[in-house]
Amino acid sequence: MKRTSTRMGAADATLDQTQLVDPASFQWLRALLMEHRVLDITVGELDEEHYVRFGRMWGTPIEFFSGRDRERRFPELIRVTNSPKTPLPLRDGAMHWHQDSSYESPPASVTMLHALEAPDGNETLFADLVAATAALDEDRRRMVRGLLVRHDPSGGHPDLLLPDERRGDSTSTDLAEVRHPLLIRHPDLGRPVLYGLGGTTRGIDGMDDADAIPLLRGLKEHVLSPEFRLTGRATAGHILVWDNLAVMHRATETRYSDVDGERRLLHRISTRSERELEPA
Repeated sequence: MKRTSTRMGAADATLDQTQLVDPASFQWLRALLMEHRVLDITVGELDEEHYVRFGRMWGTPIEFFSGRDRERRFPELIRVTNSPKTPLPLRDGAMHWHQDSSYESPPASVTMLHALEAPDGNETLFADLVAATAALDEDRRRMVRGLLVRHDPSGGHPDLLLPDERRGDSTSTDLAEVRHPLLIRHPDLGRPVLYGLGGTTRGIDGMDDADAIPLLRGLKEHVLSPEFRLTGRATAGHILVWDNLAVMHRATETRYSDVDGERRLLHRISTRSERELEPA
């Protein structure tokens, strides 16, 4: 088990699969994640049993509402592929800034990707919400305190999408809208953090969209400033982990291919804590 220098903004760590599920190793990794927001773990050979055990150490696994890409043996494992059989409407559906499972309460607190096959490219982009919130002036912080954001599982407000963002077709669900505070207190860091500025964000409770959407978009543009940006990539033999309450993220464009050396196969796990998001 060792720590190396940060790579592309993510803290690096190296463990084997036995160390990965050791409680002492987990506490060390958790402290690294809280400090750096994004963690790149070199693990080499890793079977599904050890990976699932590792995922469960971070919280309650989330079984994604769509069963299309779940692994049968471990339903919390979601397959992410670049198969050319992927329908066009479902391609590059995560090329927009979001936080995972924001349409649920409580939402995802940690997400991880284990790369089994991964060609060059396909970086994941991150924005540090902790640092961006700390940089808010007091007037704007006072303005957002106490506001509740509406999250719609069928998709967010179209005017919150920036020109370079792309969102896949929404999956039909029976899930109802949920509300989360716009300014939360991070449950582990104890610091105020903006939450829910993209993805499923539909508007602000009790506020006309004519006022709510410009406010949310302005905050989104603030947190996407270059000084708050990080980059990571799920490479073969690695696990990329991020604090879903401390960063927004988005995918970059995928090349869909089943040619040797171009295939992409990741196993994603998202977990949630038992606590609802609390306002700051």
